[in-house]
Amino acid sequence: MASVLPRAAGRPVLAVGRLILAAGRPVLAAGRPILAAGRLLAAFGVLASPALAAEAVFPAAASVGLVPPPGMTPSKGFAGFEHRSGASILITEMPAEAYGQLVERFTPEALRATGFEAHGPGTPLGVAGGEGRVLRGSQAANGLTYAKWVAVVRGASGTGLITVQVPEAARGQMPDEAVEAALSTIAFRAPGSLADQIAALPYAVGDLAGFRPVRTLMGNALMLTDGPKDVDPDGAQPMVVVAPSMGRAAVPAGQEGAFARKALATFREIRDVTVTDEDRATRDGAVVLRLRATGSDARSGRPLAVTQVIRFDGRSYLRVLGLTPADRSEALARADRVAASVAMR
Repeated sequence: MASVLPRAAGRPVLAVGRLILAAGRPVLAAGRPILAAGRLLAAFGVLASPALAAEAVFPAAASVGLVPPPGMTPSKGFAGFEHRSGASILITEMPAEAYGQLVERFTPEALRATGFEAHGPGTPLGVAGGEGRVLRGSQAANGLTYAKWVAVVRGASGTGLITVQVPEAARGQMPDEAVEAALSTIAFRAPGSLADQIAALPYAVGDLAGFRPVRTLMGNALMLTDGPKDVDPDGAQPMVVVAPSMGRAAVPAGQEGAFARKALATFREIRDVTVTDEDRATRDGAVVLRLRATGSDARSGRPLAVTQVIRFDGRSYLRVLGLTPADRSEALARADRVAASVAMR
């Protein structure tokens, strides 16, 4: 399922965890962007000891890292690590104030609605210079069942949400003890600059079209706005989010329109979404589908104009979503310019 990004400023940031948990594979979450300034030791000693001796590995320009389990390597598509078996570790960074909001609702009952079934209550998680909690459980998605760990941690530089997913069929290659050992090594460092974070994205934006970068998330998504506010809880400024897919599951030919409409309809921050126009084209062998729509801001009720451009290219896609107050609909054409200028690195 395609999605975009959650809003932390002005709304509870639990949406971050809720939407990331809902995905069987790491995907981007839906909503307005975070615009604010974002365990147990394994008894399996053969794996635990090297993890403790090694230094944490940080995704490019990230402030949260860990020592990944053996065989896991840094992902080129998102902030985290992946394994040939399909196992993954997704690291999401949030502002320091997000920790209290997340922990307040970090319970099996609160997360069950996302499809995550916890195998017991959350337990404390030791973090050097900070604190954390972890839930262990399972989740079914895309026809597979995953063992899953979700940890919320806080350190000097902010809050981190770490999601570990291991296909049940791959647990022999990625044993629980290896995951637990990795979670025991979570560490924080000073974050990279916004310029460093943008340079580390798996794509480049050639035309900002009058928008300015505000933040990246998960080493994958870029948020742009047009206005003086970095924090815009009422959706008063035009906004663009660039978000390539994280998984490698192709959308079947001929189903691109249905996929795009479902992605837009499930965008939780907009109510009463009505698609007003659909345009389909083929460029360099890829299907490019654009939807125009109207709706209203889920919080303020402000009328919105929306554009969504998705480029379907083999087993991946790139989604660009533009939102603007209805009286600033000229921003939609500029959002489309942004979409046309994105090139994967």
